[in-house]
Amino acid sequence: MFGYVKPFEDHMRICDYETYRSACWGFRRTMKKNYGLKPRMSICEDFALLALLELSLNGAEVDTVNIRRFGHPFKKIPCMVTANGLEITCAAAAILIYNNILDDLEDSRFLRKSVLKSMLKKSTKAYNKAAEKYPDLSEYVSEQMALQKKLEKENCKTVDRASEPSSNILSEVASRLSTDPEKQRILRRFGFLLARYIYIADAFDDVEEDFRRRGFNPLIRGNYVINDIDLPAIQKKTEDSVNFTLGALADCYVQLDIERFKPVIDNIVYLGLKNGFYDLIKEKEEMAEE
Repeated sequence: MFGYVKPFEDHMRICDYETYRSACWGFRRTMKKNYGLKPRMSICEDFALLALLELSLNGAEVDTVNIRRFGHPFKKIPCMVTANGLEITCAAAAILIYNNILDDLEDSRFLRKSVLKSMLKKSTKAYNKAAEKYPDLSEYVSEQMALQKKLEKENCKTVDRASEPSSNILSEVASRLSTDPEKQRILRRFGFLLARYIYIADAFDDVEEDFRRRGFNPLIRGNYVINDIDLPAIQKKTEDSVNFTLGALADCYVQLDIERFKPVIDNIVYLGLKNGFYDLIKEKEEMAEE
């Protein structure tokens, strides 16, 4: 999920931050146990929100154990342990990681391709296992990824349309985090909006690079000055879109009536997402001043 779904650590209590990190490590450990895939911690952080939502909504039993990290044998860290409470999040992660690597592989140059091929080889077994368990989800993700490529080749004109395939994917994944029909309806909308935010933030993050290499980016269309992009105009439009999306996302989240892990999830939804976007703005402003 590109590193845009994180808490605002400055406004977290120490115990809540420990819960968040424990969820990240718990997801990583469960992925290794169930799918033989050991994702980087940056990827685990991306999926921590879905993991916490799944555990909150399905009421699975959770324990916390202290584990040692590779390279830090004398320091133990807390790690959530659950028998089957992260089934959907881990299966979805295996499917999404594989498809994202495939997508990156098509657009990468030689050196990057060699790295991605190695990553693809490691993720294929996990993908096959998850796809066997959830063939409908695997097929749906593949269809939406193909639609995404089609829209990019056609140079899609709007962010709303360009972000729709990825929003549809996360909408489908999120809807499976609960078995309650009403919760599923809300989660479907929640996932759609979360993915829309991620897509917009990622497009804004990459806007200068995409302009230089003439890559696809819907934020660039119509926002030119002479031989360059009108970054202030792009920033204003993007900021308005992000604020609208996060406002709607917060409304969905309230309807879920979350109780378990509420302080941690509250922080991510209400503070972490918005703060992450404004960190992007700050980085671009600092680069412009250099």
